[in-house]
Amino acid sequence: MIEKLPIKTRLISLLSYLPILFFLPLGLLKDNEFVHYHAKQGAILFVSSIVVIISFWISVLGWVFLAVFLVVWLAGIINVLTGKQERLPIVGLIAEKISL
Repeated sequence: MIEKLPIKTRLISLLSYLPILFFLPLGLLKDNEFVHYHAKQGAILFVSSIVVIISFWISVLGWVFLAVFLVVWLAGIINVLTGKQERLPIVGLIAEKISL
């Protein structure tokens, strides 16, 4: 699948997984399904990062949440770079239910 996606699409989709920048790809390639898919997951990850940061200060479980968050975040980045449109654990289910 990676050969079929232009590098521009993958790079713009990559912005979805950078904090606060998840909305930029929607403006740059708003009609692209691949970009939209990753932007929604990036939005959920952004909200999740706020929860992780708060839990990090409240309890030891914050370390566990941080580790899980980092693994899911990296999986999203790897999916974009390899041209995959795979649902991320937990995040993907929520992202499918929202509209941006």
